[in-house]
Amino acid sequence: MHHLPRVAIGLLAGAAALVPASAAVATPKSGDVDLVVPVLAPMLPGQQGWVSALWTANNDVCDVRVTASGPGLTVSYPTNTGSYSSLYKSSSLDAGQLDFTALNVSVAPSVTGAVQMALAISYTNQAPGQAKKEDGKCVGSPGSETVTATLPVVPSIGAAAVVQKTTAVSVSRATPTWANLVFAGTRPGLSNFRVTLTPPAGLSVAYPGDATSSGLNRLGTLPVGQDDFTAVRFDASKLAAGTYNVPVKATWTGGSYDGSITVTVN
Repeated sequence: MHHLPRVAIGLLAGAAALVPASAAVATPKSGDVDLVVPVLAPMLPGQQGWVSALWTANNDVCDVRVTASGPGLTVSYPTNTGSYSSLYKSSSLDAGQLDFTALNVSVAPSVTGAVQMALAISYTNQAPGQAKKEDGKCVGSPGSETVTATLPVVPSIGAAAVVQKTTAVSVSRATPTWANLVFAGTRPGLSNFRVTLTPPAGLSVAYPGDATSSGLNRLGTLPVGQDDFTAVRFDASKLAAGTYNVPVKATWTGGSYDGSITVTVN
């Protein structure tokens, strides 16, 4: 069984659950194990994330292992398998059942169209009745196939390069408060990402290390399709209780973003 981040498990399992059992019947049988959906979840240029490939078996198989490759892609696998991905529920798949493999895909920023991924799957065809035994042994004849799946890579057109996810914070007049402002990128190349606020009179803001702006928590570049945050300290001791709209400005090499945040002073 894979050891995946909880969010990744939820997204991948949810995606698998959306595919009806009848889909396995509709897919032409081409081998001992078939890929149910030949199109994977779409990604953005420069994005890194988990995608799932959904499989069905025509025979009882065990010791299922999948590797993937494609031009402009870097693929890694769950930590407990390392050099390959196995099935989510177990390494075995009974005839007629569904399960998925998880692939951690990094898309090069230069990729702007669909990529044909080669999915190489190996397994052991179990002897008749072997899957029903309680000894758990994987006994049978080896098998392998290579199938093609399409990974749609769609550039962000018309959308802002930066998505500001934190739009409101609450602070106390009694004690200075640190808040994390969460952002996500929709395009590659958002390097040297920095954030500043323009507070109203009576509200003081500070940044980590007494700097003049706040950088990202993890990296200097805002990742595509993922969250990162900048930290800001609010001192509202000289401000009356109420709600205030505070301008937010993010800058990066070659661009900028203007937004705002609602600050509620208690």
